[in-house]
Amino acid sequence: MKNLFSTATAILLLVVSGFAQNATPNFSGTWTVDLTKSDFGPAPPPDSIVMVIEHREPSIKVTTTQKGAQGEISSDRAITTDGKENINKMRTPAGDLDVKSTTHWTGRTLATVRNIDVQGLSITSNDTWELSADGRVLTIAQETTTPQGAFSAKAVFNKK
Repeated sequence: MKNLFSTATAILLLVVSGFAQNATPNFSGTWTVDLTKSDFGPAPPPDSIVMVIEHREPSIKVTTTQKGAQGEISSDRAITTDGKENINKMRTPAGDLDVKSTTHWTGRTLATVRNIDVQGLSITSNDTWELSADGRVLTIAQETTTPQGAFSAKAVFNKK
């Protein structure tokens, strides 16, 4: 009887740990960019980036504050992870632009496709968000396609 109980307990623990490994991550928190581990591609690196993320599945709200040569820029966006289209505003020196995006889960990776129309030119960005096993490092990889060509970038954030 004792062996049966031990076996049942071991099976239950395996099942529960399997569910925990397959659960989607929660990105909530305050995140600061690690400039030494990030690669901004052809863009000059900022002085700093802080993201505050509020993640209540399927909704994610992100407030980003970036400091750089052009001063401080803050932006807010809201997305959903259900694959439905979301529209947010992006501030640029030329004015606000609509950013259309769709986001979905691919396993434990959050994938977003963003489309921006800038003066008749289409820019597409494929972003992936991955959280480290300990939940302390967020890596956002970006593949961007423009009429002038494509480039990659990666931003690594540490949780405060």
